[in-house]
Amino acid sequence: MKLSPTEIYSGRNVFIIGATGFVGKVALSMLLDRFPGVGRVYVTVRARSKEESETRFWNNVITAPPFDPLRERYGGAFDGFVRDKVRIVNGDIGEDRLGFTEEEAEAVAGDIDVLINSAGNVTFNPTLESALRTNVVGTQNVIAFAKRMRRPALVHVSTCFVAGNRSGPVWESDPVIGYFPRREELPGVEFSVEQEIRDCARLSERVKEEARDALQAARFRESARRRLIEEGRDPDDLDAMGLAVARERKLWTRERLTELGIERAEFWGWPNIYTYTKSLGEQLVAAEAGLVRSIVRPSIVESAMSYPFPGWNEGFTTTAPLIFIALKGQTQIPVNEKLVLDITPVDQVASVMLAVAAETMAREPRLVYQAATGDSNPNTMERIIGLLGLHKRKHFSEKETGFRLVNEIAGRMENKAVTPEWFDMTSTPMVNAAAKKVSGLLDRVRPRWGGGRFTDIVDRAKATVDRVEEVTRETKAAFELFRPFMVENEYVFRADNVRSLFGQLRKDERHLLVWNPEAFDWYDYWMNVHFPGLKKWVFPTLEEDMRAQPRRAYTYRDLLELFETSSKRFSTRVAMRIERDGRKEQYTYADIHELATRAAAFFASRGVRPADRVLLASHNAPEWGISYFGVLKAGATCVPVDPESSTDEIVNFVRASDATGVILGDRAADEHPGLAERLAEAGLDARIWRYAEIFELTDEKSEIERVSLLPARVTANTVASLIFTSGTTGVPKGVMLSHKNLTNMVSMLSSVFEMDTGDGVLSVLPLYHTFEFSTGFLTPFSRGTQITYLPDLTGEELARAIKNGHVTGMVGVPALWELLHRRITSRLHENGEWVGRAADAMMRFNSWLRDRTPLNLGQVLFRPIH
Repeated sequence: MKLSPTEIYSGRNVFIIGATGFVGKVALSMLLDRFPGVGRVYVTVRARSKEESETRFWNNVITAPPFDPLRERYGGAFDGFVRDKVRIVNGDIGEDRLGFTEEEAEAVAGDIDVLINSAGNVTFNPTLESALRTNVVGTQNVIAFAKRMRRPALVHVSTCFVAGNRSGPVWESDPVIGYFPRREELPGVEFSVEQEIRDCARLSERVKEEARDALQAARFRESARRRLIEEGRDPDDLDAMGLAVARERKLWTRERLTELGIERAEFWGWPNIYTYTKSLGEQLVAAEAGLVRSIVRPSIVESAMSYPFPGWNEGFTTTAPLIFIALKGQTQIPVNEKLVLDITPVDQVASVMLAVAAETMAREPRLVYQAATGDSNPNTMERIIGLLGLHKRKHFSEKETGFRLVNEIAGRMENKAVTPEWFDMTSTPMVNAAAKKVSGLLDRVRPRWGGGRFTDIVDRAKATVDRVEEVTRETKAAFELFRPFMVENEYVFRADNVRSLFGQLRKDERHLLVWNPEAFDWYDYWMNVHFPGLKKWVFPTLEEDMRAQPRRAYTYRDLLELFETSSKRFSTRVAMRIERDGRKEQYTYADIHELATRAAAFFASRGVRPADRVLLASHNAPEWGISYFGVLKAGATCVPVDPESSTDEIVNFVRASDATGVILGDRAADEHPGLAERLAEAGLDARIWRYAEIFELTDEKSEIERVSLLPARVTANTVASLIFTSGTTGVPKGVMLSHKNLTNMVSMLSSVFEMDTGDGVLSVLPLYHTFEFSTGFLTPFSRGTQITYLPDLTGEELARAIKNGHVTGMVGVPALWELLHRRITSRLHENGEWVGRAADAMMRFNSWLRDRTPLNLGQVLFRPIH
């Protein structure tokens, strides 16, 4: 009897778990597109609440490209059609009743005709607990839920690779219950899924118990202390240490469970935790005789052949990282040339899922359906590597970025299949081992103190070598991860049941659900569908993931934690320096801490209380930053303003901020001699303090009394800075920045700008600007970097500071760079007209050369200027 999916789905209600995944989205879209007469379609979207599930579905799921055919068909009626058909539920297969209440579970189960479970943890080697929760316990929960249905009917999506480490034909009729790949090597050994679940639970408890061992606890503390120091945090902070130890314990537990999970999977014969736990899930489904159930096993799921459109792909697919690595320059690919790499387009997999679901609603299906192409239209690794070479040549010939000559050479560097042994000896693993040795050597020759420019050269060289080591290690790991499927296991997945099922569909409906791998033109698919699909949908994300990641920087709890930690960590190093009236001044981090504490005590003794506001009007100088931290240590908020503001504008700022006091730098005080009178006339009770008064040294007893007035702590959400951006003559507009806002900004900047104790920053932009304040003050201070201030911002002072001071960088804006450029070019022309013209010509020539070739001779031609 022929099957009519259109008739079967008409008015029937379907529950899809995993519809937010790559395969699930295509299956949901195809169901709604090909069978609009379907009744209700329940879809799980995991979230913290029902409202959030709805939001995620409408913002992230239904807006995705797989639903483009539906949008084109229904136009403006698209939203209404989806709302009529789809019921969004907040579910989680890791929870009892899938996370539903008892009433919700009964209502949904009582309303559906088939349940399609395509959810799963597809990471090859996650922690054992994580994989078990989704792939095994989750499957148990799905089975229990399906049993609530009027007629329990379940389609469970697994993978062909549950076959494990073996070669030869893999039949759909092979036994499922009690299966493990090494069964022929271990005669007499029985495999029980229930026993495996119990053993894994005990294994997890043993690891957690081991993590509480005294020796392990000491190791965690040692690692935590080292990590806190690396992150620039105070290892003596009890709260920070407690959290850091807990983090080390959690990381160790995860790694240990992953190691033991891999060990267990490999012993039974599976290549990874994913295939091991998916097999356990299959065996649970197969053992439920009371269910009308079927297992769909796709092979490697890749770009769509035609639906929703040719080339649609998403996420971390199996071939994408390998192809991406090849395009990035890896020419040797370790493979078994004769091995068949079984790939099935995602839309053909979705067709199998929907066909099996239709059959499951109409009659008893077969237990296993393998959505695989290798038995009817095999595609060998040898041919795939050849196609990759053709694509690589085309890719580089069409590439618009980079240098044409380099692209031409890269495109002609053919990919070639090699044995794993040859790959290890001559390619990435060999480079990785060499990079490790060079990195270790550079560690040994780097001076522990001093060293000057030599240390800087060594550090830069080590950063480059470490990046090479990181990239080659990741490349090596990627090939190792896929080795079982590219080298070792010569599978031939049989798809006889799938062919039989599609042969039973009515002829006039076979265009709705398509299964025709024997008709695939693999050349056309790879060159015109799969490669372009990866380039458009997958490689941009991979590019971002595989790019050198910025160093992660710790986010301080508040600015005072940043201040205290840096002051303690870099106590003897110079923090700030300035040359005034021919006299050089420098302040160590310990000096800054002492002076900021003295300033805080001064403010507290003058009645400044937590949440009060103190205005700061000063030109750039060490006292600016010291006063700022003094205000924060008193628990107050600092209001930095432009010292060039008029007296009326400063009065306006005091009124708008309700400041209790005003800190005036020496120049600002001279420029606003009548400020006190103007404040009094305006009825504002704000005192004026100058630096000499704030930092005046008092006797020890008075100092102790003052310090005792300081608050114990501030919260992360306390306002640290009140910034006025406009309205200086009317009502100023203020922006409140909390300690948390600013520490988050410092964390981000620290991961972008490479600053450390060997660097010196020249501060030239006004500190009352948040840009200079965060990038040129807070970030260097947190990294132990020296900050140099100028008494006057002139071209001569700027050049002198760069030449004579310890300056390795500065924050600037276009006007500043133009100032420097004008000064350089004018100095060149001052040496003679022909010198100036020659320099201009050399600049133009180098620009032309740099834009058309990989060469940049700037640092050679203009070495004296550099």
